[in-house]
Amino acid sequence: MAREKSEKKATKEKESKAKAPKAEAKPKAAKPAKAESKPKAKGKPEPVAEAKAPKKEPRFAVIQAQGLQLRVGQDEEHILPHMGGDPGTKVKIERVLLISDANGIEIGKPLIEGAVVTVEVVGHERGDKIRVGTYKRRKKYRRKIGYRDTLTRVKILGIEMPRREKRGDHGA
Repeated sequence: MAREKSEKKATKEKESKAKAPKAEAKPKAAKPAKAESKPKAKGKPEPVAEAKAPKKEPRFAVIQAQGLQLRVGQDEEHILPHMGGDPGTKVKIERVLLISDANGIEIGKPLIEGAVVTVEVVGHERGDKIRVGTYKRRKKYRRKIGYRDTLTRVKILGIEMPRREKRGDHGA
C-alpha cells in the first residue's frame, strides 16, 4: 500500500516537471521603431506640459510634550496625555528639539533656544479601556480592574524659530 502511494507520487512529480515550461536565456531582439504614427482622434486636445513651481517644503518640528516626542506640522491635530485647560486655550511649548523648513534643518543641543510651538486645545477625550485581572492562587480571590486614560486633542497653530544673526554662532 505504501509502495503504491510512493510510486503514484513519483509519477505525478515527473508529469508536473514535464508540463512546466523550461526557462531558457534567449536574448530578445529589439523591436523596430515605428516610422509612422497614427493620427489622433479629433476633438481631444493634447495635454500641455505645465511648468510646475518649485515645491515649498512645509515647516515641521519635533517637540517634547507631556513626556512624548512628536513630529508636528502646521494645522495638524495630535492627541496628548491630559494637559488640562479649557477647549480653545492656547499653549506654548518651548521644548523644541528640531525644526525643519525650506532653509534646512536646525537641531537643538538638546533644545533649540528661543523656538516655540503654539498649540490650541481642541477638546478632551477618553482613551480605550484597558482591563487588568488580578487574583491570588488557592484563595478564591479574583478582581477585574478597568482603566481609561484621559487625553487632550490639540491643533498646531504655529512653529516659530528664533531670529539669528547672519554671521553665525561663532560670535565674531
